Amino acid sequence: MTELMRNWKARLLIDGVRQQDLHVGGFRLECTRYARCDTALIRVVTKNKTVLRGLVENRSGFDRPDVMLQVAQGDEEWTTVFHGVLDALNKENGNALFVLECRDYMAFLLDTRLAASWSNQTALELVQEAVQRAGLTFRTDIVSGTTDAAAYCGQFWQLEHRRLSAVTQNRYQTAFDIAFSLSRDHGYECHASGKTIHIHEPYAVGEGGTRLFSPDGVSVQSFRHDLGLARNVVVGVQSWDSRQRARSEVYFDGQNFSSEMPGANAALYTFRAPGLRMDDIRRLAKGKYRRIVSHACEVRLSLPAMTGLAPRHFMTVDEGISDGVRTLSVDSVTHFMDPAHGYRQDVTLRDRVF
Repeated sequence: MTELMRNWKARLLIDGVRQQDLHVGGFRLECTRYARCDTALIRVVTKNKTVLRGLVENRSGFDRPDVMLQVAQGDEEWTTVFHGVLDALNKENGNALFVLECRDYMAFLLDTRLAASWSNQTALELVQEAVQRAGLTFRTDIVSGTTDAAAYCGQFWQLEHRRLSAVTQNRYQTAFDIAFSLSRDHGYECHASGKTIHIHEPYAVGEGGTRLFSPDGVSVQSFRHDLGLARNVVVGVQSWDSRQRARSEVYFDGQNFSSEMPGANAALYTFRAPGLRMDDIRRLAKGKYRRIVSHACEVRLSLPAMTGLAPRHFMTVDEGISDGVRTLSVDSVTHFMDPAHGYRQDVTLRDRVF
């Protein structure tokens, strides 16, 4: 296993050009499907300070250096494991050791403040506008003619995104906030692929280019089974329309929707959202339910690095309790590479297979 972990090499591309004078001495990548940027800490060794000076001089805002980290095992082709922008440059002990702090292109959404309002637009149209204002490319494979994608968004089909959102108690502050909140509330996945923000429905195994990994000889580091989320979980969503003076309430147990309060033995989670239609309430309840019960089963493991392993893919694992193997969704992958221990990955799996 140690030989497999050490049989890797890495290289760095800055603004699309390989830097011969920057030697990768190790890195740590944190990649997750949650609402945050993927991050990278890349250790480089160089004696040519001119290369580093060009990374920081007169480069700021949306003109930061483009960073691409690639790895290869033996004589195989190079595979990109991180593509983002440089945030900061640190100097470590020694004259030639430096650390590059990077984030993926979600950082541009985080750094973009919006002061605008929209009316009679769908969630996909709002997310597309926020992404384009951040200077990124928008991509989706959701058919715009479907019922959910074609529905207008917001109370009375209006949505505000003001600069003084913190003062006015508005939940939207940045382009990142509006993109992720609307995507999540409509049951979509939102993530960066290079300079493209991709919005899509959650993929099943084999859909949308997802892969099913089946590592051999990997022992489970930890396994957690939450009995409180295993069954009898009910999500309730309440909404009201101040103009119509109407109130709606829906409960979802994973199978059926109901307007009746569940029994006392149910694990009830309630949420409030003003100005939603009935189909919006049901979609929100279903999405909340799936995110909650996915934490009923959690597996953490460490293994020699596998090419292409990333969040939103799937993996089979035998956690030692269930009969046979289970197929779980990859929630996060943390990459570690250094000369002493080679290249390995820490993986968190959860049950998002519905």
